[in-house]
Amino acid sequence: VAITAPTGIAGMNIGGSTIHSWAGIGLGKETVEELVDILSDRAVQRWTDTRALIIDES
Repeated sequence: VAITAPTGIAGMNIGGSTIHSWAGIGLGKETVEELVDILSDRAVQRWTDTRALIIDES
């Protein structure tokens, strides 16, 4: 289970991280193709291993 939030403060308050940080996309301003190319192996593994993604304050 991954616990995320849209902002850094909210992520810290729930003991998680921002959704962008967890996803490995930074600010996410690139195109989809560019984002796929820059995803680290660690981020891909995080996506693969996660069975439930909780996004607080959505």
